[in-house]
Amino acid sequence: MMFFTPPREHFFRPLTHDNRELCAAVLRALHERVHGANADYAEVLTRELVLEVIQHALTDPALRGLAFGAGQTVRADEERTYASDLLRKLKDHGWLEDYRDPIDLRPTLKLSRAGKAFSETFANLDDSRAKTRQRNMRSARKALAAFIAARDADELLDAHEFASRVVQDLQDDIEYFRHLIQSLTREALAQKVAWNEFNDFIEKRFAREYAVRLVADSAERHRGQINEALEEVRALDGEQRAQVDAHLLQRAPWLEQMAQGRSPMLWLADRIESMVEAACGLKLPMLRSEMNNYVRRFTSLLRQALSLDYGAESPLGRSMAWLKERPAPAREALLDALARRLATSEIRLPGGVLRWTVRDREAEAVAQAPLVVDEASRLNALLRRAEAEAFAFSDQQVLQSLLPHLQDGPITLAALPVDTAEDAVRVLHAVGAVRSAEGRRLLQARKTAGQMSTPYFQADDYELRFEPVDGADVTLDQAPRRF
Repeated sequence: MMFFTPPREHFFRPLTHDNRELCAAVLRALHERVHGANADYAEVLTRELVLEVIQHALTDPALRGLAFGAGQTVRADEERTYASDLLRKLKDHGWLEDYRDPIDLRPTLKLSRAGKAFSETFANLDDSRAKTRQRNMRSARKALAAFIAARDADELLDAHEFASRVVQDLQDDIEYFRHLIQSLTREALAQKVAWNEFNDFIEKRFAREYAVRLVADSAERHRGQINEALEEVRALDGEQRAQVDAHLLQRAPWLEQMAQGRSPMLWLADRIESMVEAACGLKLPMLRSEMNNYVRRFTSLLRQALSLDYGAESPLGRSMAWLKERPAPAREALLDALARRLATSEIRLPGGVLRWTVRDREAEAVAQAPLVVDEASRLNALLRRAEAEAFAFSDQQVLQSLLPHLQDGPITLAALPVDTAEDAVRVLHAVGAVRSAEGRRLLQARKTAGQMSTPYFQADDYELRFEPVDGADVTLDQAPRRF
């Protein structure tokens, strides 16, 4: 698709003039009026409505100065003429286009497809707007649950889209805090403290958006439930999987190229899991780190400002401003006068107020007992090592202990022996080991409706099954060597 073709060959020309900030404000207001959260969809975009939006933007003194000059008196007819000219430019360059209302057939206007997309970008860049809380993690979990219940391919595609937005939302938040840190640096160079941005962050962004995203909509909170839902998706039998794959290819033909011969349903499940893992393991720690860096940087600059008092109204601030504005001879004369005045000063410690404690720089070395190696010390070291390693199991060890129980077919956690504390710990870690990167290739864990109860704990019951993934030609006897 060629973008810069008539009528968009000079699409961005209205944003290259001196009044480009006014034009951007008008486009932002038009998008909010027509497609925003408070838009009245029963209202059509007429010429008079566009002129009203432009004239309302001209009421801002800063934007009005871009159009007519600061302090200039402008008549009402001149404002309307200016608004008409701006409307004509937006139509000529492809931002607005004529549209005939199909109900009463009267001529109206509408934002073109490109105009809607770029005006939405201007609206999204406006940080002063009240933004809604992001609930993409919960939406992804609910879409997966709906797919499992109804086998609707659209629900699985929605879950994939919501999961992709989770990572993008976190990345946008990271970029936002990096922008705040850069703004802090600029304000510090100008000998200011960015109070407005910090208050906006604390009162608006953090309380309404980030607190929810880090707690109620945290990626870590919903990761376990999403992983369980994905395991149920992967556990669908061949016939159901084929039907879902056919519906997915019908709804989203691009999946055929992305899956590259694999099942589109399994590819989407793996992709959703990888995005959730990336959000939990990479993006969320980065967001916390950037937020901590911003608060720590602001606190440091605030302490420096309060201790040095380099404000414009302070004596030090006035002296520094005077030195900056004066020529070199005047600066040298003032510095010489200050040096002569400070040369007669004497610095002393007030007597009787501070008490100094003499400390030896080198502490005396503590005499160590001689090292004794005998049978008792060897036994104590062996016992400490055994206690430390008693309940330290790797996923490979747990998987190898589970495989002998799968010789006769699937088995539930309730059927596994729990004769010792070691057995109990292995049963607790069984599902996590099966769903690990190594266990997932050969085993599957499916949640059942029942509960398991032991003398040590009570939990949901799972069915463990030996089920190699597609392309893994291996038997149960060969499985231990794969681990």
